Amino acid sequence: QDKDGDGQITTKELGTVMRSLGQNPSESELQDMINEVDAD
Repeated sequence: QDKDGDGQITTKELGTVMRSLGQNPSESELQDMINEVDAD
């Protein structure tokens, strides 16, 4: 779900996706998720 096509998922993009799924993650939770996905 990379909205701006730069190959990076921002916390804003991920937060939007999560909220659409009924979640309400905090900024730090989002950052943790992105760090795990972006571990390469």
